[in-house]
Amino acid sequence: MDMTRLLRPLGLVTLASLVLALIALIGERPVNAVAPPQLLLADYAAQIDKAQKLEVTHGRGLSGARALHVSRTETGWTVDERWNYPANDELVNETLLALADLKALEARTAQADWHRSLGLAVPEDLGAAVRFRVSDGEGQILASLLLGKEQQSESEATQEVKNYGPELRQFYVRREDSAQSWLARGRLPRNPDMAAWIDPTLPRHESDKLTKVRFGSGAGAFSMLRIGSGWSLGGAQNWLDRFAALRPDDVARAEAINFDTARPFTLQFEDGLSLTYENVGAATVIWSRISARANADASDDIKALAGRLNNRFNGWALRFSAERTPLLLPAKRDLDG
Repeated sequence: MDMTRLLRPLGLVTLASLVLALIALIGERPVNAVAPPQLLLADYAAQIDKAQKLEVTHGRGLSGARALHVSRTETGWTVDERWNYPANDELVNETLLALADLKALEARTAQADWHRSLGLAVPEDLGAAVRFRVSDGEGQILASLLLGKEQQSESEATQEVKNYGPELRQFYVRREDSAQSWLARGRLPRNPDMAAWIDPTLPRHESDKLTKVRFGSGAGAFSMLRIGSGWSLGGAQNWLDRFAALRPDDVARAEAINFDTARPFTLQFEDGLSLTYENVGAATVIWSRISARANADASDDIKALAGRLNNRFNGWALRFSAERTPLLLPAKRDLDG
């Protein structure tokens, strides 16, 4: 057998394979061939002090997109969608700083067809991305970033109302003006609930000065009184502890809620300050409006405090879940234990 005749076609096949491999090597475009920048939004980080508006838009697939806008005012951040109710300044500032500090670890795909698999399709295109857009006072966009899936255990990641702080996570992101995606490390809140973004504070005063809480009005009213280091009702301290942790779920204008049948409770303090919560149940929620009053013989400081609290809370109705009924609309038996 002539071996030369056999080797010739094998050599041609080998040569063809080498040519194809060379073409593939030259034409290959690895998805992570781009060197990551130290800061993903370095241009924004250099002018973060110009930020005047933050827009957070959540993609909800077939349910469309849901946007939240907060704006900077002379007194702090406010929520546009809630009639300029004060925003959670801590969360807003954390978000702005987190965008400026976002680190790009590795490049990922720059092919638009692959963005959806990373959760980076824009919210308005049936996407699941969360878009963070920051602009200045003249409407110029300082940063626009799309936040996609976490690198691991996305389905197990849970977001609590107060999910902001030092914990760092790894997730996929891309600048909205670029097709290049990145694996990044940082902390950015995904929580779409209004409770996370509105100011959580309620009127408070020094707890050791609280002397009485009166619930209801008229014949059905009852009170719990401070007696030495304890209270006249056995369940008083438990109620006070839960009340100290209370925070609203949402807010509305007070004129939109009918408070004609509201049941009040009033916290009375030894320095002459009183705080009254008027509470009304409506289906699955409870609405409260809050007012402050200073006794005629109270000090000027207490009278000034009552004025500030009324300026802050008058005109607003705060929404709480029906689970707060034993706290906001308690019966005496709830506090007798």
